[in-house]
Amino acid sequence: MGAVGTSADNAAAEALNATLKRETRRCGMSGMAARPATRVSDLRKVRKMRPSQASAIREGALDMETPDNEVLLRAVAAVADAIYVIDQDGRATFANPAALAILGYDEKEILGRPSHETIHYRRPDGSPYPKDECPLVRPLFSGETVRGDQDAFIRKDGSLIPIAYSSAPVTLTDGKGAVVAFHDISERMRLGEVEASRARISRAADHVRRIIERDLHDGAQQQFITIALELEHIRSVIGINPETAERLLEHAQKDLLDAIEQLRRLAHGIYPAVLSERGLVAALRSLARQAMTMVHVKADDIGRLPPDTEMTAYFIVAEAVTNVVKHAQADHVEIALARTPRVLRLTVMDDGVGGATFGAGTGLQGLRDRADAVGGRLSLESPIGGPTVISLELPMHGEPGRS
Repeated sequence: MGAVGTSADNAAAEALNATLKRETRRCGMSGMAARPATRVSDLRKVRKMRPSQASAIREGALDMETPDNEVLLRAVAAVADAIYVIDQDGRATFANPAALAILGYDEKEILGRPSHETIHYRRPDGSPYPKDECPLVRPLFSGETVRGDQDAFIRKDGSLIPIAYSSAPVTLTDGKGAVVAFHDISERMRLGEVEASRARISRAADHVRRIIERDLHDGAQQQFITIALELEHIRSVIGINPETAERLLEHAQKDLLDAIEQLRRLAHGIYPAVLSERGLVAALRSLARQAMTMVHVKADDIGRLPPDTEMTAYFIVAEAVTNVVKHAQADHVEIALARTPRVLRLTVMDDGVGGATFGAGTGLQGLRDRADAVGGRLSLESPIGGPTVISLELPMHGEPGRS
């Protein structure tokens, strides 16, 4: 195994005894007394264990005539958690199959290498992670057990994989060491982000509903109440003074037309008529004409799309243009659309100041949530100084709308 010799393997085997007793209890073997697993051949037996043997361990159906060392090592292969051992210098001396599978390494590629510099040199946000700040090696010096609910390891291909871990001190033949158990939390984080996204969408919907309620109450509703009072007054004077009644009726008619126009504008904000009648490109060009900055729509002949796709794309673009006007200090916005049979691709690019992020309170996170909710993907490129480019991909399901 290259730089890692027999003594390192024996040390790893000895180190495992301290933690494997706990693992054997998890596998239903609490009554078994373990002898030191110091043979290199025992370590290698872990990787030769048949799946049926691993299954038997998980179910507690162990052959008690099997030597304790081999049973313990089989337990290491059977447990769900990935396990590796580091020596007093922080070098990996043992890794079970689950650890190797998660990290993407072969055994010979990781044993003997410094663990921190190999799999833990970057933080989850991608920034450097100094070794002297690494909690995983802390047990080597403090003797404490360290646990983390959310961290990340670097796989062989350079990708980050989110993990939860515990790192416990252990005494090796040639000094102190640590046993690290960890597991992949990608699915847990994905589900957590889905829940967070749903909560943000729900809050956004509540906010929009309150705005609509306010606009109806303070706008059209008040106008209709005023018109009703005017009509009541007209009825009271029509028999006494027809000329006054006619003048009041003309005024009430004007108020009614104003109220209808206000309702039309409100409905346009909820679902523009041009979107349902003429499609996405026409609706975006109408949006461009009304924008407070210069907007150019560049579109192939994409035709009509499924109504849900058109609606999602329209409101994402509308909000993106609003963000440009409010935050970007831009002179020009370009909206580009293209499609394949199954995917709509769309970009919104502005020549503003740049520096936009999803977490800066600009509403961009809401756009990403809206895309995620329909199985789409929204990305952002916004270097300081610009340009800012929002890229959107939306899947298309269902029949296209009709013009």
